[in-house]
Amino acid sequence: MPHSNRLAISSIFFFLFSSFFFSTKATPIYSSHVCTDSTKDKPNTTFQTNLNLLLSSLSSKATEATQFYKTTIATETPNPVKGLFLCRGDTLAAACHDCVTAAAADLKRLCPVQKEAIIWYDVCMVRYSDQYLNNIVPGVDMSDSKNVTSISISLDRFNELLAGLLNSLATKAKNSSDKKFATGEVNLTSSVTLYGLVQCTPDLSLFDCRMCFSSAIASVPNCCDGKRGARVLLPGCNIRYEVYPFYSSNNTLIPTIVKPRPSGTVLVSRKLCLFDFE
Repeated sequence: MPHSNRLAISSIFFFLFSSFFFSTKATPIYSSHVCTDSTKDKPNTTFQTNLNLLLSSLSSKATEATQFYKTTIATETPNPVKGLFLCRGDTLAAACHDCVTAAAADLKRLCPVQKEAIIWYDVCMVRYSDQYLNNIVPGVDMSDSKNVTSISISLDRFNELLAGLLNSLATKAKNSSDKKFATGEVNLTSSVTLYGLVQCTPDLSLFDCRMCFSSAIASVPNCCDGKRGARVLLPGCNIRYEVYPFYSSNNTLIPTIVKPRPSGTVLVSRKLCLFDFE
């Protein structure tokens, strides 16, 4: 084969391989969602128009290295819709955008007629409502199916170390002036480390963030006692712990908070207990 032909074929192969490699991106990992049943709406109404505009706005704002955004859309009156997104504090801008875009699309599919809904992914949360966003809505508990009995540590000692880790991270996060996000770790044994992550929405006051964290941490013994990993997902905050590293300490971005609104205490009225088999 002539040398020039071999070069041409090699160049084409490299181009195709490079295009495939660099266009490949991770798919956002879905966690859970809640569509409230208290308010429903018929399709093709002014609320649906405003909702579509809101979800589009949230997706577009996630391209600006913004990890938190909260706004109200009232182009078509009445029936304004309020919404927000929150990306995990260690998430890069591209991953934040991909997650918010996927979440917005899934909300329209999973909650087609509800006027209030929330969806959580591994690295983001999207929420909307026709009411104030500090209304009480359900949260979700998710726990690993494996117990700590597979680790050489007593349950009491595990719970003691877990509570200490989560409470120290909650204190650090709520006192943060920007992202209200914290990660940390503690050694369970000489060979096993417990990793923790907590985050509030940045618009919450110190008091509201503390109350949300307190509610989340208090629910762990009820939903996830003895589990090696779990997460509690609430509208205003979330906590997670695992016995493997699941967050990044190198790519943490400080979010630009756009148009924050006054907030109130965010609690949870009921929880769904799910097993996380990952």
